[in-house]
Amino acid sequence: MPQIAFIGECMLELSGAQPGSVFGAAKLGFAGDTLNAATYMARTSRLLDPAQSGTAAYITALGRDAYSNAMIAAWQADGIATDLVRQVDGALPGLYTIQTDATGERSFSYWRDQAAAKQVLAGGHDQTIKNAFARFDGLYLSGISLAILSPADRQNMIRLVAEYANQGGKVYFDTNHRPRLWPDAKTAIEIYQAIAPYCDTVLPTFDDDAALFGDISAQQTGQRWLDAGLREVVVKSGGAPTYWCNRDGQSGFVSPPVITDIVDTTSAGDSFNGAFLAARSHGNSIEDAIAVAQKVAGRVICRHGALVDISDLKFG
Repeated sequence: MPQIAFIGECMLELSGAQPGSVFGAAKLGFAGDTLNAATYMARTSRLLDPAQSGTAAYITALGRDAYSNAMIAAWQADGIATDLVRQVDGALPGLYTIQTDATGERSFSYWRDQAAAKQVLAGGHDQTIKNAFARFDGLYLSGISLAILSPADRQNMIRLVAEYANQGGKVYFDTNHRPRLWPDAKTAIEIYQAIAPYCDTVLPTFDDDAALFGDISAQQTGQRWLDAGLREVVVKSGGAPTYWCNRDGQSGFVSPPVITDIVDTTSAGDSFNGAFLAARSHGNSIEDAIAVAQKVAGRVICRHGALVDISDLKFG
């Protein structure tokens, strides 16, 4: 089974237990877009083939504190390789809080300016990562993976990705655009365009790309990425059909199951991406892999939190 390395940031998550109030009892967990995707790749891979393990690895930086150590232990329990997690003396993971109002609407606050993940390429760890790339069949990163880095480290990350791609490795990318992490839209677009030629597959969310690039349809989003050099594009559109296209001129839509009991859309796109990569690695066609990914994402949005149990899901 192919192994994919996921690169990015995982933060501590503090979610309030009492809607409408920012104080009171709260639940402490962890989440992060690329970590979520790695988790759902590992979990979906086991559902598709119980004999499979070790399909995902995570690359980030954390501290040596109790929270960082507990996160690493949890990832290992999920079957995610953690030997490329850099632990930095005196550093801490980032933190974000979730507030839910009386109507169920969620809002987020972040404390990540000094997060350890910003140092993932420091201290010579970039060379360690580069030396380890040969063992991976693919790399996955997102716009957030790039946005949290300094300008110099962004360019270094793009160089690492380019070298990997030029040696035949497959790179998977999700813009997952978060405007607050970028100095301006122009910088984000320049970085996305810089990394695009080295990517094999991109998995954007239409709303994100439409807001940033001005796309008016999923087909336009797909074609724009193909024109940038991609081989395959899968455009997520929430409850609307998922659009896919490739450089061979093939394209289509896959309709998701109807979900009526949505409680939390956190990690919908991340879980889709991880499950999609698991299914593709398992040998599924692109349309079958999208169907698997839609089913996993459909479960996730019917539960609270980014990381939920999917162990009872069945795939036809």
